Amino acid sequence: MKEDTWGLETKNKKETIKSLLINIIYLLVGGAIGFILPAYYGAFMGPYIKNGNIFIFLLGIIGMFLILFIGYLVHIIIHETGHLIFGLLSGYSFISFRIGPYIIVREKGNLILKKYNLPGTAGQCLMVPPDIENGKYPFLLYNCGGVILNLLVAIPAIIVGRNVNFPLNAILIGSGMVGLFIVVTNGIPLIIGGVPNDAHNVFSIIKDEEAKRSFFIQLKTHALQSQGVRIKDMALDTFKLKEDSNLANPLNTAQRLLEYTWYLDNMDLENAKKCIDSFKPYFNKIATLFKYEINCERMFLELVGNCDRDLIDRLYDKNLKKYIKTARFMISKKRLLMAYEGFYNNSKEKALEYYEELKDLASKYPIKGEAAMELMLVDWISEKL
Repeated sequence: MKEDTWGLETKNKKETIKSLLINIIYLLVGGAIGFILPAYYGAFMGPYIKNGNIFIFLLGIIGMFLILFIGYLVHIIIHETGHLIFGLLSGYSFISFRIGPYIIVREKGNLILKKYNLPGTAGQCLMVPPDIENGKYPFLLYNCGGVILNLLVAIPAIIVGRNVNFPLNAILIGSGMVGLFIVVTNGIPLIIGGVPNDAHNVFSIIKDEEAKRSFFIQLKTHALQSQGVRIKDMALDTFKLKEDSNLANPLNTAQRLLEYTWYLDNMDLENAKKCIDSFKPYFNKIATLFKYEINCERMFLELVGNCDRDLIDRLYDKNLKKYIKTARFMISKKRLLMAYEGFYNNSKEKALEYYEELKDLASKYPIKGEAAMELMLVDWISEKL
């Protein structure tokens, strides 16, 4: 049995980030409660508490959490709109706008609503940057636009909320505090839910010149794929990183995965495996989202290769299963599950069910070039079953 030394966690760093996040959450939630509860208890709930009306008391608590929940959804939309506005001001062009699993994409001049989701993200606004001139392109306002607009909306809401009566004060202050929560969790460089936030992207670009190029290439590539261009039809050198590049930098991680995808689209499985194996020295430091993606592709290559059942069992643990379930709108997961059923479980019938699911998903998938590649791969798998 081959020894698998991948996947060890860097405990101290992980615990430090977790502790920081918990402190931020406690601070902001405590602040929100400190502002909202006086409005409820003083102006509305106080008399009912004195009279012992528990029903109204519970209704008030539900209302408080409803304000926070709706405020969060509103500020997610505001945040992504901020990326859109400041991206346009920086010369960027629109690709897609997503809130939750719903995404608006431009197809043949029209805006179309589709379904797509990226685990660990509540929304995403993707745009194409203007061409590089003298080694430079604008990235700061596009990345910071979401935080800027959240701040521009949240601060006035809190100020106005302090000077109006119930229930408007509770609504404005509650939503404003949620807006500040989003500002902090996106304005401080962090990896949250396994995904680098906006400030982390800015920090990576400033710190690493190769990451700056990677960010540009990824947005350009996504735009081309959305138009139906296959990654195999792009130049391989586009995705190549320098030999000494830091693959733990999330933008470089994503860039190396694009190189892997190029090999996969060209059915060069040998170089695809070399590409994936290059992550091994950096794996402990790689963002969790990318760890899952890397392990999905390691598992796929093993399934269509030697099919080492022990290695597959170690890769396909409860965390990866949960991730794949969450990423059900990502077309590559249908391909992985088809290979798993066909080559690990020897169930051609179940494999073909995933084959049909992938074909159905491909017909409405927002990233057309990726869908075309996945259709090619599952056709190849079906021939091997």
